[in-house]
Amino acid sequence: MKVQSEELTRLPNDKTLPRRIADLLITRIFVGELKPGKRLPPERTLAEQLGVDRTSLRTAINQLASMNVVRPVRGSGIEVLDYRENAGLDFLAAVFAIEGLELGSAFYLDLLDNWINLMPGVIARAMKRATASDLALLDTFFAGQLEMLDIGSSVEDVAGMEVGLQDALVTFVGSTMLSLFSNSTRGLRKRIVKMFFETIDVRGHIAWQRELGRQVIAGAVQHNEVEARYRSYLVERTSALREEIARLPASPRASSGDG
Repeated sequence: MKVQSEELTRLPNDKTLPRRIADLLITRIFVGELKPGKRLPPERTLAEQLGVDRTSLRTAINQLASMNVVRPVRGSGIEVLDYRENAGLDFLAAVFAIEGLELGSAFYLDLLDNWINLMPGVIARAMKRATASDLALLDTFFAGQLEMLDIGSSVEDVAGMEVGLQDALVTFVGSTMLSLFSNSTRGLRKRIVKMFFETIDVRGHIAWQRELGRQVIAGAVQHNEVEARYRSYLVERTSALREEIARLPASPRASSGDG
């Protein structure tokens, strides 16, 4: 009977063995332990190091190859690729789904900047295309969030509703590519919105968004004004979050599992 490595045993066992092996290798690549150009140990050696069967290992390697983060080199084994240059949304989604992987302040700050730059445009496009029933649906999200606050729901649950609101806005835009990107980043958006909500007056945030929507419906705010207003709002409201992120370790790292 093979004895699995300590790193593998620390991973949640609700996933298949090949998926846990893939998560472990993805983590090593993302945190920089396996650098671009490095060769993985031979299959037999790596299987012995991890305490797994070669079939499961081969399945995991194939998953990473399909994400363009490794590639077989004839006569040289498996080469690690630079995920920044080769990987796509499937790798991004896999990274976000790994429990205990701390992404690092540099990654979060990059995410925050992109959120501030991109989300206001999505909202503006959504509001321009939204039907009356779409706008009514948005109001149910706001009402639901306020009700959750009233009954003492966790910040994480209220943030989850916010991500559902974002998903609805993406649907209103009607872009397949935007929808696929949104799907792939849902896990990360849940993380960043939760962090955001921990630094602001959540009830005030919900009220501000709700009022903006109502002003658009009433014609008091034109669609072309929404993007600038929302971006300005995010820049101001995320200043505390930016300070919190800056206190995190800069580089990504795997959790030790001791806490």
